Amino acid sequence: MVVAEDAGVIKKLVNSNIAIFVTMTKFLSYTQKIEPLGKMLKQLLMLLKK
Repeated sequence: MVVAEDAGVIKKLVNSNIAIFVTMTKFLSYTQKIEPLGKMLKQLLMLLKK
């Protein structure tokens, strides 16, 4: 009985870790797409200020 409960806890931990990992990878790919846009906007602002 105790072993089954432990397995359940381990399963929950693994699932939450996978969820965090997936969220982080999505977030990282999202920020990598946004970064070049941010650089372009900064360059545009600098050009407009001149």
